[in-house]
Amino acid sequence: GSNDVWIGVLASTSNGAVDRISRLASTGAEQFGVDIATDNTDNAVRAIAIAVEGGAVDELYVGGDFSEGILRLNDNGTLDGVFDVNVGDGFNGRVTSIVPAADGSGDIYVGGNFTTYQGNPVGALVRLDDDGTLDAGFGGTGATVSNVESVAMEGGVSTNVYSGGTTLPTLERWTSNGMPDMSPDFMPSVGINPVFSVTPALDGSNDIYVGGGFTGPNRIDRLTNVGINNGLFIVGTGFDDDVFSIVRAEAANEIYAGGDFTAYLGNAANGIIRLNNLGDRVGSFVVGGGFDDPRDATSAGQVASLALATDGSSDLFVGGGFTRYNGVEINGLTRLNADGSLENTFAVRISANGQDCNNDSIRR
Repeated sequence: GSNDVWIGVLASTSNGAVDRISRLASTGAEQFGVDIATDNTDNAVRAIAIAVEGGAVDELYVGGDFSEGILRLNDNGTLDGVFDVNVGDGFNGRVTSIVPAADGSGDIYVGGNFTTYQGNPVGALVRLDDDGTLDAGFGGTGATVSNVESVAMEGGVSTNVYSGGTTLPTLERWTSNGMPDMSPDFMPSVGINPVFSVTPALDGSNDIYVGGGFTGPNRIDRLTNVGINNGLFIVGTGFDDDVFSIVRAEAANEIYAGGDFTAYLGNAANGIIRLNNLGDRVGSFVVGGGFDDPRDATSAGQVASLALATDGSSDLFVGGGFTRYNGVEINGLTRLNADGSLENTFAVRISANGQDCNNDSIRR
């Protein structure tokens, strides 16, 4: 119900670095934070999802590279003890995506690079009950897939779920019982190439937008429920590098795309762009020089995550490996207005290891 935003960051101070979940006010001020790990191992936070079952107010699922792969936090940042006990040893690999089921059950779909849950073999896409127990109704041990990067519900009244990843099938649609959906048969045109983002169009069409490392078209497409281009979304040569995140804009039939690219259709587009449902660039979203990272001359300044603000402003939160936006030093996380300009009242302020961090400390 609030306009706060949850983020996962690697916060650095002179006392060391810490992987941390932080809840920020709309101004960027930290409400509170939870340290995931403070050692030298990679404990990155890679997925965040708000719990949706009745009575859960701003409770949060968190997935990543830490020991059990998934946890659930209460709205004050404390650990949900029941969920934690039921998860036990959890997953043996990273969790990259968490999506609430669309049937009102409070269950969640979890995707990642894991092969066991609580010591038992599972596919890399499973369904968990809201208390952390494995839902055996979803394929028994989950869907037969590995190395999942993105999970998305089909949209509308459907209970089908999509997975995108880096190994075959790189894009698949699954029924609520964990089987590939054959009605109609889904034969996606992305081939063997990686899919990093799947987003339902939610315009009554059952189409999906997909982004990744595939070509023909280059790195982004809009697919029908049989897996082919919808015939209207034409991107030509598309992007010159990978697309990692796609979100729907508040304006009807428009999307934002973020990634490692520097150009779209041969024109400059450093890390972020807004497109309409025909694949045309939306001219009112002006990003200038976009995102970059002067520390790496070969990178546009990777945009890894996009999220719309929930306060009705049409603003966009952007996270990634960048250090500047349109020439302004803004490290790792920023908020853009709907016209592409910086939201200047948003300034990230985080505390870690007993010291204050600023934007220059955020790397993820």
